[in-house]
Amino acid sequence: MAKKKNYKCKLLPFERIDCLSMQEAKQKSGWGISAFDLPKAWKYSQGECVTIAVLDTGCDLDHPDLRDNLVEGKNFCNPRKPPQDGNGHGTHVTGTLIASNNDIGVVGVCPKAKVRPVKVLDDKGNGSLLNVAAGIRWAVAAKCDMIQMSLGAPMKVQQVRKAIQFAAKAGIPTFVAAGNAGNTKEVFYPANYPETIAIGAIDENFQRANFSNTGQNLDFMAPGVDIFSTVPDDWYATLSGTSMACPFACGVAALVLSHVKRGKIDLKLDTVQDYRDVFKKYTTPINNGNYTNKKFYQGFGIIDPRKLMEAIE
Repeated sequence: MAKKKNYKCKLLPFERIDCLSMQEAKQKSGWGISAFDLPKAWKYSQGECVTIAVLDTGCDLDHPDLRDNLVEGKNFCNPRKPPQDGNGHGTHVTGTLIASNNDIGVVGVCPKAKVRPVKVLDDKGNGSLLNVAAGIRWAVAAKCDMIQMSLGAPMKVQQVRKAIQFAAKAGIPTFVAAGNAGNTKEVFYPANYPETIAIGAIDENFQRANFSNTGQNLDFMAPGVDIFSTVPDDWYATLSGTSMACPFACGVAALVLSHVKRGKIDLKLDTVQDYRDVFKKYTTPINNGNYTNKKFYQGFGIIDPRKLMEAIE
């Protein structure tokens, strides 16, 4: 009998800058929050009624900045245990999405949305892509509104693509980090699948981060350099990577979907392409974009919530 393949995946490499304890971290907003004037968007939507599945290393389930916005998740690395994060990556991603707007730490892009933490990577950041596929299908069964994945590898795995297609057929978009290998011929998988929304990273000067993967299937750019967010245990850290950019984009999508679900705007968001088409209308080009093939280096541009809010107004 042929040996069963167990395709491996791991976290995209990321950079840790500094750490702060909860006592040291009075609430501040990350530069992406202020640069895109998200408090103005929060007057219309803060992510209410939206649930996001975060497939990662799990989450610090007791973090005071996160626990109010966490709902039941799943551990595919050890099904007998809760999806607790012993790495930090998944907690950081989750904080960028849904950190509470309180007096401590940081505030997320969609601070009233909910996250289901789905642990598909172990505490060293490694895991099976077959678990990723199972996690996607679980998120669909759990009726999540969107899926966030800051992970990847430079190889195709058909089971993962089929799971993403399964989510897409259910109208659930999958946001995936493009990868941190710099100038590449294509973004990493699963971001390279056309059924996903692939996100690259920019810095505070709206320039493409030099680590951000390139490729024709790149969709959008978002803040991914020096991003301040939550980490275990009740701490905060500044990290960089397309892993940090992806939840920003997913969070903006949650703000829009919340507005739609609560009947505040008549906007069609039934397919992955619907999300892509909406965001394509409201982008800003990167500042270091003197490239012959702009789509290859910046996708359709930087997702810009300011322009989106102007249109909603």
